[in-house]
Amino acid sequence: MNTIQISTFNVPDELKKIAQQEHLPLEAISFDLLSYQTQYKGIVDEDWKALEGDNLEEVTTEIEIRSKIFLVRQEYYIKVYPATQHPYFDLRFSIAFNKYRTKIVAVIDPASTLPLKKGIQEYLKETIYRKKLRNGYLVGITDQTLDQEIKALLLKIQKEGPLKEPYRLPIATFYSPTLPVNDNIILHYKKIQRENNLVDGVAVDDLIFEYIFAINGIDGRSCTGEHIHVGEPLIRYGHAIGIDSQTMRAEEDHHSIRFYATKSGFVERKNGLFTISQDLHLKSASFKSTGSLEAGSEKEINIKIGAGEEDDDAIGAGVHIDVQTLDVKGTIGSNTKIQACEVTIGAQTHKKSLIEVEENATIHLHRGNLKAKNATINVLEAGTVEAQTVYVKNMSGGEIIAQRVIIDVLYSNAKITALESIEIKSIEGNGNELIINPRAIPSYYDQISILENDLAGKQLELQKKGKEHLQKEVALQEQHIRIAQTIEKVNQAVRENRLPNKADKVRVMQYKHAVETLKNEEIMIKAQEEVIHALQRKLDELYDADLHAVVTHSKEYNGHTRVQFVDPKTGKIHAVSPHGNVTHIRLHKEGDEKKFFFES
Repeated sequence: MNTIQISTFNVPDELKKIAQQEHLPLEAISFDLLSYQTQYKGIVDEDWKALEGDNLEEVTTEIEIRSKIFLVRQEYYIKVYPATQHPYFDLRFSIAFNKYRTKIVAVIDPASTLPLKKGIQEYLKETIYRKKLRNGYLVGITDQTLDQEIKALLLKIQKEGPLKEPYRLPIATFYSPTLPVNDNIILHYKKIQRENNLVDGVAVDDLIFEYIFAINGIDGRSCTGEHIHVGEPLIRYGHAIGIDSQTMRAEEDHHSIRFYATKSGFVERKNGLFTISQDLHLKSASFKSTGSLEAGSEKEINIKIGAGEEDDDAIGAGVHIDVQTLDVKGTIGSNTKIQACEVTIGAQTHKKSLIEVEENATIHLHRGNLKAKNATINVLEAGTVEAQTVYVKNMSGGEIIAQRVIIDVLYSNAKITALESIEIKSIEGNGNELIINPRAIPSYYDQISILENDLAGKQLELQKKGKEHLQKEVALQEQHIRIAQTIEKVNQAVRENRLPNKADKVRVMQYKHAVETLKNEEIMIKAQEEVIHALQRKLDELYDADLHAVVTHSKEYNGHTRVQFVDPKTGKIHAVSPHGNVTHIRLHKEGDEKKFFFES
């Protein structure tokens, strides 16, 4: 074929026509770009205008370039000829691009032949331009950094040698679109996910949820010059948000509206409005129907469970509850865990249930495990209770550990341990243990352990300081014998208005400083001794806790109830199984011994 020079707006179509006319495959012909001109139509332009240079933003704005009204095209003057192999260079590459064809990359095959000879840079640019034009991409205005990218590639080859792996060379970029952002709601109060949990507790000023405003997108323009339309954002929630202004407040900026709690409780939706409630009424709670109810006892959430008879199942097996107050009309299932400030259970607790109450617990029939500040129980049947004060109407089996215990009727096989007092109005069975054991009470045990450790540490420290002080005192006494004459020489010089010997004066000053330091140490040691004495007195008071305790029984003992007092200092057990009418049992001291004292 003969060389052909033509002007065209569409290089791919022109090459196809020539190949068909010459009866050649398309890859058998090549071309040189002799020149090109970029033309554009703007918002206020009726006719095409020619661009001088390669920067559109010198004649218009980015906003206009991105608009659908703006048009851009290029007219190319090319020379078409049969394709031949370059004698020195062989650039092999494919083109990769993003979804919108606004970023084009040449992926260079490491098998390419790219020796660093004269003309390599021009060859690379011409070859890349041919590929771009064959694929319908604009040149010039889309590749203003191409020269720098080619230099970077050649510098890499110069430093590291021929390519060992595919190299990605950016060859074109244009105006990428910015996609619109649909409006959205972020439920912040659900960020702390608990599996199968019904109640989401919130505190005052907690961020409850946030409405994210929709954001319009920005149209783009591809490297072919085509306009890219991104569409409008979806607005789905803007008209569906309503809040209870009595329980929530809103803060707004350009990005979102944020909704905060004005009181603690749990979030729910009533009549289409988000609100914060504090009272929740449920017929029952089970792992399947409601899941757990873990909001936190510090949040003001009150739950009432049960609507039928008091012996109906109210809380099923495996449910965890953590609220401020809980009022249960029915029974508590196995493996149930309850945490609250106040708890009322109108029926029975399962033996495998765990209930932890910061203040008051009131239970009809208790068979599980209870920890509370104050516990009131109608029937304690083989369950355990740990509290400060415990009142039980009827106790059969089970265990109580408390500071003070009152029981109306005690049946058989119960174990009661107290710090201050155990009061039984009537004992109707056998095998019961009534124990005064201060160290078994966690609060007392912690207090006495801290004091014992503190006292032991201070005594050890005092012993060490006393030993060091004694050594200094002995050394100073020995020094006093040697320095007495020096002191007299210094004093004589002062009396005679003479300057004393400088070395003598320094020795005397050092001696006096050591004496003063020793006196200060003595004061500190005495102060620490007072601290130790005070700790010892406080500890001795705690050691006498068993002497201040009392076991009271309103009726006669039958000899089958064992009463024990455990000495908190020595661990010695004083035990008795009383008979007859003994209303009060105490310990009192006789010399260094503690002995029982009975009142009837």
